[in-house]
Amino acid sequence: MAGARASGGEAPALLERTAELDALRTRMHQARAGEGSLTLVLGEAGIGKTSLVRAATRHRPAGLRLLWGACDALSTPRPLAPLHDIALAAGSEFAAVMAAEVAKHDRFAAALAELTAPRPPAVVVIEDVHWADDATRDLLVFLGRRIDATRAAVIVTGRDDGLDRDHPLTGTLGRLATIPAVRRIELGPLGRASVAMLAGGLDADAIYATTAGNPFFVTELVEAHSAAAVPSSVRAAVLARAGALGRDARHALDAAALIARAEVEVDLVLSAAEVDAEALDECLRSGLLRGRPGRIAFRHELARRAVEDSVPPAAAAQLHRRLVVELEQRGADPARLAHHAERAGDDVRTARYGIDAAGAAAREGAHRSAAGQYERALASGALAAETAALAWESLARERAAFVDDGSAVDACRRARAIWRDLRRPDDEGRALAMAARGLWAQGRGEAARAAVREAIGGFDDRAESAALAVALSIGAQLHMLAREVDEAIELGHRAAEIADRFGDDRTRAGALNAVGSALWFVDPDAAEKPLVQSRWLAERLGDDIGVANALINLGSGAGEVRRYRQADGWLRTALNWCADRDLDHSAAYATAWLARSLFEQGEWTTATALADSVRDDPNVIARIVALVVLGRVATRSGAAGAEELLREAGELAERTGDLQRLWPVAAAQAESAWLRSEPERIGELVADTYRRAVELRQRWPIGELGFWLWRAGELMELPGRAAEPFAAHVRGELAAAAAAWDAIGVPYEAALALADGGPDDLVAALIRLDALGARPAANAAAARLRALDPGRMPRRPRPETVANPAGLTQRELEVTALIAAGLTDAGVAARLHISPKTAGHHVSAILAKLGVASRFAVADAAARHGVRLP
Repeated sequence: MAGARASGGEAPALLERTAELDALRTRMHQARAGEGSLTLVLGEAGIGKTSLVRAATRHRPAGLRLLWGACDALSTPRPLAPLHDIALAAGSEFAAVMAAEVAKHDRFAAALAELTAPRPPAVVVIEDVHWADDATRDLLVFLGRRIDATRAAVIVTGRDDGLDRDHPLTGTLGRLATIPAVRRIELGPLGRASVAMLAGGLDADAIYATTAGNPFFVTELVEAHSAAAVPSSVRAAVLARAGALGRDARHALDAAALIARAEVEVDLVLSAAEVDAEALDECLRSGLLRGRPGRIAFRHELARRAVEDSVPPAAAAQLHRRLVVELEQRGADPARLAHHAERAGDDVRTARYGIDAAGAAAREGAHRSAAGQYERALASGALAAETAALAWESLARERAAFVDDGSAVDACRRARAIWRDLRRPDDEGRALAMAARGLWAQGRGEAARAAVREAIGGFDDRAESAALAVALSIGAQLHMLAREVDEAIELGHRAAEIADRFGDDRTRAGALNAVGSALWFVDPDAAEKPLVQSRWLAERLGDDIGVANALINLGSGAGEVRRYRQADGWLRTALNWCADRDLDHSAAYATAWLARSLFEQGEWTTATALADSVRDDPNVIARIVALVVLGRVATRSGAAGAEELLREAGELAERTGDLQRLWPVAAAQAESAWLRSEPERIGELVADTYRRAVELRQRWPIGELGFWLWRAGELMELPGRAAEPFAAHVRGELAAAAAAWDAIGVPYEAALALADGGPDDLVAALIRLDALGARPAANAAAARLRALDPGRMPRRPRPETVANPAGLTQRELEVTALIAAGLTDAGVAARLHISPKTAGHHVSAILAKLGVASRFAVADAAARHGVRLP
């Protein structure tokens, strides 16, 4: 706490925090005026985050509600703990939703409704997010992206010291950093002068040297000083004060520390410590605790930790046993019960409540918390063998949701070993199939397919079962991803039928997804029906990611077979679904695929902006698609960096072993070699992937890769299954090829077909290629036309006009790219670190120069002008 203790019971006066207080008060006034915001108050432990927020909210503008919630300091946190606190304070329909069994998205929607409802505006405080579970971190992003439309000032406190790149909060802070309505306050230590003010007559230099100006450390040392010396550490200061308490008061203090919550119920402390209220009053008088009616709290988490660590192990275990019994009688959350049972050494209760808490966390989408609870239950050693095997399988599912480090595969193997010992071959097969899915997530495609084949083969000569449906469904999904279409359809249909008989809608949804996705490549007219069924089943089950997967496969499948109208519609539906639920991992893939679809349709500017937004995304598959788009745009426009982009895409694609990843990279590298007049390299770049495409009978990969082999002189004709536009080009039917590409909506390939024709076709090709900004191919066409009929050469854009054909400044080019990607003025301002007003001026100038009335027409207008955007 950054201040000196005031007399007469007043709150401490904060030092060196005037600007920060003013910022929070401004946010609260804005909320009262109808402009919502989210402010992150960050800093090391003890720096004064809570003191700052309490000081700001104590004098909040009249008419603002105060809703306060905190994350628990439990070893495995309760899902959405602060939101439950806030709902309890808010009451109304929000509290009812939080008390019901509903999906996480419904809870988030209820929270948003509470902050936008025609009720008094609110200040919402969420403390200690460094302890937050996955669902709470998702809540922060959900609110941050929508907070400007509310009447709330949300203030979030958390430690940012010691956060490495792998800490879950690091990613959350990164996602919040791009949102204009999110502000950040970082608190620093006090200066020497402020420390001297707080030190009174003590040795200020010694205190500053010990504390480095940390406000809590300073006040603890000052308040615990003796005439002899300043304590050597904060822990020593806290324990010196605790040591002066009477026996009952110390028991009460120990119990409060072990409960490990931001605020603790007074009656729970008294019951666990077996003391009366006078003992707690003594703690309050000592300054170690602060209180309000029915609740007490330590002045700081550091003090609580110091006391908790000092409780002798036997005494701590006894207190935890009492807490378990007392909390059981109160019907407490299983996460709290599991925490105390584990510390009490009660293995049976640890196992029971760990499993219950894991299931609750999984339903909230708090995958890390769920995994932690399963690990806790398994570590107890008290689970029955069958329950342990199921727990290992559940742990695999939860781990797979947030990491691909091999732990999910290991968990499946442990489950499989238990099932084998129990002589449960069906369950053993299911566990092996689940391991196969984990292997695929690691990019080990061949190992994954071998594992699932072994799993399915193990069901031979046995009656059908729900476990067989799971294995078949996973097999169908892996075969579909490898474009082994016939196998995917056969296994998927069997899985769906068996799952339907056993009432397993989740497995049926996955199987239908695999069937529909595979049908794009053999019977595209039949593909949508099973995918739409999968989508509705997943939505009925509350499986948001399952819905996203179905929508994305509807879009990406249509795109892969060049049905762009369907593709773009489904991909935009997928993006809307993901945006509403903050499914960033799925949204990245949908974004990358929309970029690919638009690129192939000649909308290179928008495609580049979309692909660039996900080129560094953690979703590796999305990165492959995005890198190929960026590499191909660079290749076709003659920009630098194409080889590096395609090399990175190739390295990532190679790990998957899947045709759908390898084919676009090989085709892009072949085109790059051709445009650089290196046709001798095409064979080595393409041949292996081409043979794989032929083995799998995939029309579009056969056509595109075969086309480049033909260009290199290594293939005389294409197989019968090759996609017709490519086949027509190779047969020399150039007008038919160009017409086929035009009918599909692919202008670049249509121009390439014309460029292989006579002078009339060359003129048309050159005009098209220049309009696209395809300089290398246009120059090649121009050279060929010059050799055949130089008098037919059309007027071409000058290089400087190509670089800036609409007279846009460099800053306007940057703004145009962001508008084309769909950003608002506020979004442009945040990305370029300018004011929204300045962004608006840029937008107005761009609309005038491009001759359009709406920002929604900018991307197409830029393409027509030949604008090449950064």
